[in-house]
Amino acid sequence: MCNYQTLYHGAAGYVIRCPHCKGIQLAFGTTVVNLATAEFSCFKKMVTRLADDHHDATLHEKSICLPLPADHVMMLVTPAEIGDLSRMAAEVQALLDTYEILETTSTD
Repeated sequence: MCNYQTLYHGAAGYVIRCPHCKGIQLAFGTTVVNLATAEFSCFKKMVTRLADDHHDATLHEKSICLPLPADHVMMLVTPAEIGDLSRMAAEVQALLDTYEILETTSTD
């Protein structure tokens, strides 16, 4: 049984992970996605790129299609939502990087 730690929790959603199996669960809006650490890193890069590309678009028009790891599944978001998701993913990635450094240091 996984014992989850909260990496992010806010109005937009949450991100939790199991410190043992390293599985990550991201909830945003009405979507919940389970990701491996490497998948989350790729997801963060994609979300950041999309947020940078759509910063001047109509803020509340669902116009950004975000592919998810599951076949034929995508998330449709607004430019405002992709900005929120990008900030959320950046905070989580910073924590994951910190945990990796701490775990590497403690095993040396």
